[in-house]
Amino acid sequence: MTEKGIAITGGDAAYFELMRDCIGSLRSTAEGRGLALGVLDCGLTDEQRAWCRAEGATLVVPQWDFDFPGRAKLKDGYKALTARPFLPRYFPGFDLYLWIDGDCWVQQGDALSLFLAAARPGALAVAPEIHRSMRHYRHAWKEFSSVNGAAYEACFGKDAAERLIRYPLINAGVFALKVDAPHWTGWAGLLGEALQRSTDMPDQITLNVLVYDKGFACEPLPSRCNWPVHHATPAWDAERGLFVEPAMPYDPLGILHLTIYTKRLAALDVREINGPHGGEVRPRSLRWPGRALREPRRTAI
Repeated sequence: MTEKGIAITGGDAAYFELMRDCIGSLRSTAEGRGLALGVLDCGLTDEQRAWCRAEGATLVVPQWDFDFPGRAKLKDGYKALTARPFLPRYFPGFDLYLWIDGDCWVQQGDALSLFLAAARPGALAVAPEIHRSMRHYRHAWKEFSSVNGAAYEACFGKDAAERLIRYPLINAGVFALKVDAPHWTGWAGLLGEALQRSTDMPDQITLNVLVYDKGFACEPLPSRCNWPVHHATPAWDAERGLFVEPAMPYDPLGILHLTIYTKRLAALDVREINGPHGGEVRPRSLRWPGRALREPRRTAI
């Protein structure tokens, strides 16, 4: 029997420009084209929905899957966080599910294959935020541990925070999981519990608790499979035309994740390797560069 896989992203109308890059980059790789496409419609416009359907996407409007304090004050875009433990229910009929945040884009499709291969035996496939180049393993540990420690403590208390902050943080922005994996139910239970106490990163916090405290099987992938840009700005290899890890041997990045403030920046200071500007730091956009190739040219009137 042929295995069926689906890649799912989601967000609201304000997030669509990023989502468009995410979907376009998925469709630009052979690995991404081999997957069905799902979109959690958390408030898209009719025009945006039409664009997604033209890309072959199935759109689903998620509901509030939990009742919790402060829910009425949250925008519908928050449903893209709370709906994730229920992806098999929203998009039934698949064997493997790959979630990718709308502020991610795929540079090399082999990262998608790694996620699916890691999930196939039944483990949760994720990429922890750990790499020799990342700033919180060099000079920003205090900031990193205080921000994430506060989120842990808000959801599960001080003892849990002090214990879990010592582990590499599992990023929930890209993950893959089998349809029958027990993680879905376990994650939903923890998320429902955490939301009664906090709305600060509960999806990611509970995924870490699921692995580190509850012992659910996890397959950690290299950071290149989900590169959080705010932790370490990629380098640009002019000869290969690729964003790469900013440390030797400069392995190409599979998925770039425009985390936190980086999604709002037109350009970052990027060090170049090879080519005529090798060794220089120059402004460069870190958005998906393939959009211009997919958009039709406009004829001047």
